[in-house]
Amino acid sequence: MASSSSSSTARCRRRVVLLRQPSREDDYEPPRRYCYHKMVASRWTSWTDGNPGRWFYGCPYYYQDGGCGFFAWHDNEFGERANTVIKELLDDIDKLYDENSILRRAVHGQRVSEELDAIQRDLRKLKHTHELYDVELRKWEKKFKVAISLLFVTCVWLYLLYRKM
Repeated sequence: MASSSSSSTARCRRRVVLLRQPSREDDYEPPRRYCYHKMVASRWTSWTDGNPGRWFYGCPYYYQDGGCGFFAWHDNEFGERANTVIKELLDDIDKLYDENSILRRAVHGQRVSEELDAIQRDLRKLKHTHELYDVELRKWEKKFKVAISLLFVTCVWLYLLYRKM
């Protein structure tokens, strides 16, 4: 029973967030209700399975040990059919929220995949460019070796030529 209550509470809190509705409202139309502290009672939205979306008045310190214990419904009961429809709509909202989260992760994954593909293409281009530069470098190294060899032979030939003189 306790786990059912806590999961129901967690689901109710999640629904409040999904609906973007405040769970507490202090500025509402008259007539004002007052709690046992003689303070203006806050209007709260119930998200329990028995009273989904139903407004009630409670002490402004409701979340602090229940406040003074003041409680009064704002609305009449919705009826079983209305409660069922509201719960089904809230379940649909939960499903859409979950689906949206999955799709956002998929889109993010797709973007990451596309970025990875682009990086891999760039890497292949860089490797190809590196190979071209490497081939060009080897050509210049050969030319340099030939030039050094020719210079050495020329120096030896000149040395021998001047030595004979």
